[in-house]
Amino acid sequence: MSVSKLHVLVLLLALLAVRGAQAEAFMVYGTHDGYPKYYEEAGQAKGIVVDISKLCLDEMQVPYQIKLMPWARAYTLAERGGGGVIGLSMSEERLLLFDFSEPIFTEHIVLIVKKGREFTYEKIADLQGKLVGVSIGTSYGTAFDEAVANGSLTIVGFNDSRSGLAMLQRERIDAILMGSSVDIGKLVEGSPDLQGDTFAALPVPFKSDSKHMGIAKELKMGWFLQQFNQCLRRGHDAGAFDSIIYEYSN
Repeated sequence: MSVSKLHVLVLLLALLAVRGAQAEAFMVYGTHDGYPKYYEEAGQAKGIVVDISKLCLDEMQVPYQIKLMPWARAYTLAERGGGGVIGLSMSEERLLLFDFSEPIFTEHIVLIVKKGREFTYEKIADLQGKLVGVSIGTSYGTAFDEAVANGSLTIVGFNDSRSGLAMLQRERIDAILMGSSVDIGKLVEGSPDLQGDTFAALPVPFKSDSKHMGIAKELKMGWFLQQFNQCLRRGHDAGAFDSIIYEYSN
């Protein structure tokens, strides 16, 4: 048996052991609401993070299934050991719960406001007294978590990006946090409740944010993430993912 075939066999056996010795696909969860990073079209999971993950999982030759749903549910299923989750941002709290892959995709997180209601932003302290919308269950890192915990940042949860934009449009909140890759125009077009040319991004990003795959530590799947990481490194170094990013961003 060749080394490559033996390597694939070892991966398969290890995955089957984790899944209770059943020929069951490893579940990978993610949010359904984050074009162009992750979204559904005709029942199929698509997007930058989804397609890069698929490419590496296919290369690893392990059985898997990607299922997109509201973020809070995807996160909870992964946290309980039901599978992995893609689109996970890193924080100190989550590092205690999950083993993380290397970054799948990195972008800026920006503050979206309603035009005519812009304000100066340079640091988290500038958000004191503002109501900031975030997707339920989302963390934007340790500084964000600490600001929420100590009350210097007040957040309002929404179920999906269109709901957040609607709250912003009605001036119920002052801003929402959103990835710079998200196509707001597409979201507006897909909702009769949203008006075009209504929203603007503040010039200073809230932070740079990398999206990872996370797997609950209790599953002990470091071996799996090690192989996933090797594919990510090769793909980023060789520019193999550039066409995926370009396709969804243009």
